[in-house]
Amino acid sequence: MFRTRIRDGVEKGWGVWVDGEWGKEQNTSHPNFARHYIVIVWGCGAGCIRMAISNAETGVVSNPPFSDGDLALPLLTFPNSVGRAAETEWRRDIRLMIIRATPHSNRPDAISYAFYFLWQNEHWTLLRKVPISA
Repeated sequence: MFRTRIRDGVEKGWGVWVDGEWGKEQNTSHPNFARHYIVIVWGCGAGCIRMAISNAETGVVSNPPFSDGDLALPLLTFPNSVGRAAETEWRRDIRLMIIRATPHSNRPDAISYAFYFLWQNEHWTLLRKVPISA
């Protein structure tokens, strides 16, 4: 379903952000996460982001944090309660990804968190979940 979006990210750098900074595309197919992975991100038009992670050496697409393992495509769609995309941050040479978002944003008592994920042995480990004060 998103094959073209992922291919354009890997081949042309479209949606491949420099150090996870929104709107700052590197427009090149070089890895931007954990030394040899390419994180491709695009908006869905409804206050959320979609993400796919491709191994630049093997071409294998892996699940990003918060993905639903039952989906046919590894995909992150994580809406934020304030009507904008979750904030993400990562670096080219480390295996840590930080996501600031509000799970269950449709509930009036929803709390925003900073989630710290480590990419290790081809899977994600949640290291910390820290509430963000308003």
